Amino acid sequence: MTAWSLGVVAFVGIAAVTAAAIPSSVSAQHVSLVQQADTGRPAITLLYQNFPNPFPSAESRTTCIWFDLSKIASVSLTIHDVRGHLVRRLLPNASSPSFLQPGRYGRATPTADQGCDPQLIWDGRADDGSTVPRGVYLIRLRVGGEQSIKKAVFQGP
Repeated sequence: MTAWSLGVVAFVGIAAVTAAAIPSSVSAQHVSLVQQADTGRPAITLLYQNFPNPFPSAESRTTCIWFDLSKIASVSLTIHDVRGHLVRRLLPNASSPSFLQPGRYGRATPTADQGCDPQLIWDGRADDGSTVPRGVYLIRLRVGGEQSIKKAVFQGP
């Protein structure tokens, strides 16, 4: 038996396959690849790790939350303490609908790979405006019937 492997590399919505030591018994029909043009629509729904984390840091008093949405969906973005109690609701809010279009959220602009949308930052405050105690908090993204959770460490004011 001959050993073979495939290396997969992704480039902004376009996948490329590089072959290394593929035996002649494996023909092109056995290796298929679907290429997608970059349409601006994320391929998957994904909650990224907040940054900076822990926070606040010397560079920022807040933490930035990014997520990608692959389809139109009802979206909820909330902060909870480790016991699961709701601390802060970021989405939906008065200026954002509960159903969002596919796209990249949390960046300074939809096409940016840096910066933060002021609506999707957390400053360590609860919905009532009080500062939460230092500790670990859970950022929860609910999209339809699915959810993703990331841990955020708040170091206090």
